[in-house]
Amino acid sequence: MKKYLEEFSKEEILGFLDDYSKSDSRLANAIKVHFCDPGYDEELDKMKKAIDVALEGVYDYSTRDSWGNVNFCTGDIISEIRTRLKQGHIRLAFAETVMLYRELLNLFEYQGECEISMEAEYCIEIMSDIADAANSNEDKEHIFGQCIMLSEIKDGKDYGADYEDELLGIAAKLVTLDNRAELEDALNRVEVNRLEESIVLIQLGIIQKFDGAEATQEFINENLRFQKIREMAYETAMLHEDFTEGERLCVEAIATEARSYGISPWMYRLFTVYEKAASVDEMVEAARKIVFLGNMEYYDKLKSLLIECGTWDNGYRDFLRECEARMHYMYYMKVLAKESEFTLLLGQLKKHTREIYVYGELLAKEYPADVLGIYINQINREAKTATKRSMYKSVCENIASFAKMGYHSDAIDLILGFQMAYRHRPAFIDELNLLNAYLKTTI
Repeated sequence: MKKYLEEFSKEEILGFLDDYSKSDSRLANAIKVHFCDPGYDEELDKMKKAIDVALEGVYDYSTRDSWGNVNFCTGDIISEIRTRLKQGHIRLAFAETVMLYRELLNLFEYQGECEISMEAEYCIEIMSDIADAANSNEDKEHIFGQCIMLSEIKDGKDYGADYEDELLGIAAKLVTLDNRAELEDALNRVEVNRLEESIVLIQLGIIQKFDGAEATQEFINENLRFQKIREMAYETAMLHEDFTEGERLCVEAIATEARSYGISPWMYRLFTVYEKAASVDEMVEAARKIVFLGNMEYYDKLKSLLIECGTWDNGYRDFLRECEARMHYMYYMKVLAKESEFTLLLGQLKKHTREIYVYGELLAKEYPADVLGIYINQINREAKTATKRSMYKSVCENIASFAKMGYHSDAIDLILGFQMAYRHRPAFIDELNLLNAYLKTTI
């Protein structure tokens, strides 16, 4: 664009901008924002009007879209704030952001999903950027005080506007020895509930900034019940190769977690502790727990460790029995498949016939008759319980996979039988006819 404009004289460009800005208020405002030194009160008055226009109608439920969401746009407002920030007008940019933020809080009860809260959170992000850009002590102190004030207003709280931790986190970036007590008092006034960990992390940051390593470590040790604090302690222990401390942190976390499913991330960290410490026996035990809880990615690690310990060959059968006893059948079947224990796998398959679609091809060569029988029985069960087209499609997809396993003629026979047995289910017959036509082209 610059190269293009260079082809015109200054007078031509100025004349165009002057004429165009008379008919386009957005262009006129953009030129004024970019080139003119702003008057503080005048700019705030103008911003208030722009915000009122942008948010007009949010109260009116008749203006919502078909999903019930509020439609509004603050793009021009945000752009102007960003321009003021870029120009170095720190207080003006912050005041305009606060003005928009507070208006959004007043509208929280009217949002359909998260459209207003997302905009409010973006305002907090801008406030943080402005705080980072502040250079003068006066600007920093002003933003510090504003953030504490904003953290204590009640607007929108009944509708989920809980941003105290984020606002006090911005204040914490600007905290000094002189205003530290003011911030700590504000932190103590927060109703902790779900924000408790965030508040503790802000307190930790203050202690790290002013009180030194010993006080920091003491605070961390007193607050290990918080996940992120414990993670920090773990990282510190591993950095200093204090594997005893790393193990303690992991074991305590695992013992106190109320986990009803899945594998604790602390179990993986515990394995890492033992791995770094080269404690093979402990690695085996940790890997064993991880595998038995269902993470098969650790199976090869466990097997390698058992081979390294010299216990794999002699303990193999006991290990398989332990897998059967402690693992979910799906994971136990994966172990059997990995170890080519096809007879045992077939025994499991007869108990859990749905897994035929996973292991049928693997077992078909050695046990063709058994696999055939399991396939037919499983597909018959599914056909009997199918009641809608999506279920009929699923049955037909399974018949197709059955045919690909080498049972093409058996699949055709199955289709013909279903066409007779379920002739009063037109959607099923439609899907069977499509499958039959397809299979005839693959002979």
